[in-house]
Amino acid sequence: MRLNPSAVFVLAAAAGCASAFAPRPSSIDAVAVSRVVPRAATTTTTTNAAAVAFRPRRRRRSLLRVASSDTATSTATSTAADDVGGCTIGDTRGASLLLNSVSVSRGPNQILRDVEWRVEPNQRWGIVGPNGAGKSTLLGAITGSVRMDGGKALICPGSRVGYLRQTAVSGSVRTAREEAGSEMREINSARRDMEEAERKIEGGDTSDATLSALDDATQRFADAGGWTQDQEIETVLRGLGFTPADGDRPCTDFSGGWQMRIALARLLLSKPTVLLLDEPSNHLDSSARDWLAKYLAAYDGSLILVSHDAALLERSVDSVAEISAGTLLKYPGCSLSKYEEEREFRAKSAKAEYERNLAEAAKLQAYVDRFGASATKASSAQSRVKALERMRKEGKLDAPAEAVVVKRRKPVLNLPDPPKSMGEELISLKGASVGHDPDGPPLLKNVDLTVMRGMKLILRGPNGAGKSTLLSAMRGALPLLEGKVIENEKLRLGSFTQDLAQELDPNSRALDLVTEYARGGEHGDINVSNEVARGVMGALGLSDDKPLRLTKDLSGGEKARVALSMFALKASNLLILDEPSNHLDVECVEALGEALGRWGEDDGGVVVVSHDRQFCDMVGFTHVGTVKDGTITIEERGLNSGDWSRYDLGSKTAAAADFASDESGGAATATVELTPEEKEIFRKRQKLAYNAPKRIEKLEALIEQAEAKVAEYDEEMMTVGNDVGKLTDITKLKEKEEAKIAEMMEEWEDLEQVLAEFG
Repeated sequence: MRLNPSAVFVLAAAAGCASAFAPRPSSIDAVAVSRVVPRAATTTTTTNAAAVAFRPRRRRRSLLRVASSDTATSTATSTAADDVGGCTIGDTRGASLLLNSVSVSRGPNQILRDVEWRVEPNQRWGIVGPNGAGKSTLLGAITGSVRMDGGKALICPGSRVGYLRQTAVSGSVRTAREEAGSEMREINSARRDMEEAERKIEGGDTSDATLSALDDATQRFADAGGWTQDQEIETVLRGLGFTPADGDRPCTDFSGGWQMRIALARLLLSKPTVLLLDEPSNHLDSSARDWLAKYLAAYDGSLILVSHDAALLERSVDSVAEISAGTLLKYPGCSLSKYEEEREFRAKSAKAEYERNLAEAAKLQAYVDRFGASATKASSAQSRVKALERMRKEGKLDAPAEAVVVKRRKPVLNLPDPPKSMGEELISLKGASVGHDPDGPPLLKNVDLTVMRGMKLILRGPNGAGKSTLLSAMRGALPLLEGKVIENEKLRLGSFTQDLAQELDPNSRALDLVTEYARGGEHGDINVSNEVARGVMGALGLSDDKPLRLTKDLSGGEKARVALSMFALKASNLLILDEPSNHLDVECVEALGEALGRWGEDDGGVVVVSHDRQFCDMVGFTHVGTVKDGTITIEERGLNSGDWSRYDLGSKTAAAADFASDESGGAATATVELTPEEKEIFRKRQKLAYNAPKRIEKLEALIEQAEAKVAEYDEEMMTVGNDVGKLTDITKLKEKEEAKIAEMMEEWEDLEQVLAEFG
């Protein structure tokens, strides 16, 4: 196919709240890939920014265009297609995205092998597989951030691919609202053309050409949804937990987790034809996750979602692809739960067929061995030799991927016993005010907090209320604005933060990082050997040559396991963990939760910020701290369902609380009051949860009946022959029944969610 030379892909850093065209020093955090067809030149215009654009590959070459910052000019350079990678425009035979024989290696290890894949319009795929299997690598191969060894990825003309990576981001000077809407290309382009035409008219140019340009731009603006743009931006930002006031705040005011939300909002609002998301829920609370699941389930485009969040996958995708031993196993039309059933069925069927083939081959070989030298049966033996050869060529004697069971040990984590401390108090904050801006209002004011031996404290509250900031102050990463920190003279503090895996030196070996951390520092243990370190790493699934790899060659999940190995090798008597489950897979979250549940007894203390209910249940907290409106209240009790419903149902996910302060200057109060609106939401959902079990039971019976009717209609359609009228009538009845099933399933999912929230 001959490509239009004016067709250009735009590859722009969508770094969370970084400008759409903001220069990035080393890595691309979120990537939007778009096809644009400029009217004249292909020059990319930017303001104080940088953009990278490349033409789709034609044969073996590409043209790389770079728009430098400030100057808004571009220069062209030729580069080999293999250095660019990613999608090219081509004949996808109706698919939104088509992968042909895609292979990717990392050093001597082949990650993906001859991947074939069709992503149809409006199809929503979930990608599953163990850490290091190649899930993020597959997305990188599609976008070009990972070099392919062979094969190609094609998108159909006019399509756009949008990509959000799971790594952290940096800020820009734009407001959150401006950044979120910065990639609504059609609307923004039409708006600029409207404003340009209006300026000309205000300057006295009322020529037909100018008036026509204004009419054209206005029509394009309306067709693209420009008149409802502000409302659409607010809807997405609110869904992700922002208040209207947050939209006016600069991106730099937000923490890394909130900047990731802005990156996600920006990508969703850009509405790419194919949406690629890599662990998008890592920095979301349950309210935002719930909103995202509903948004993705109704997304008008194709979706490829990599996530360890089973609930998000179950609600968002209609097809599942599993990466196993370098192969992509596809389960179109399967939800996550149905995929697990189908996977088991396929494995049994493939194994049975494989065993039949082996048995047949053994019979053929036995005949050849017995009669190959016989003059009378030489011809018969030779025919069996040929039959064996055909079986080998056709791969019938190769174990099918579905039948290969990759045995993975469950990760095991054992934390070192806490060293003895002096006295009962491990750390205390007295009259402490914490915040990031010394000249601005504090996030928390007049905090008095003491962590005792044997205390396991969970900090709860709205996202952005200052929980992570408080932990940073406790572990010495952020100076207090007022007050003081008093540490036990034998305090040995260990911390695990949500971004620890992203802070690892990419050019160091994983094993070296683990041993250097374990041996270094004031309380390091110089006796930690490589063998001990490898033992801990192996218990967490980092076996074989993975400890010897550079961290840049590890997957995101494997990097998280490296960070967890570092955390597990240094003995501490106070552990501080900030959203530890954000970058860990389910198995590692369970291992960490179980380890913390066993650890400490009467000698150690734990302080945790987490939205992961299952993880928190395993830890077994003794105290609950409520962070809200610039204050903190500590209660001696465990978590209950009310704690989760209060802050995870969506009524208080305001990032604006980052800068809330206690104007009265008083100490923290002992109660946590809900607003009337919150109380009403809580009451309604509590009532819904009370009645949910009976309604779920009834729905399941109704769904079963409806599915039986659909099956009957299917059988009836097979018997009507060429009677078009009867076939049409049956089809309408079947579609009506299927619509009922869809409605009942949606209600069933909502009720299950409510039950999960209220325990």
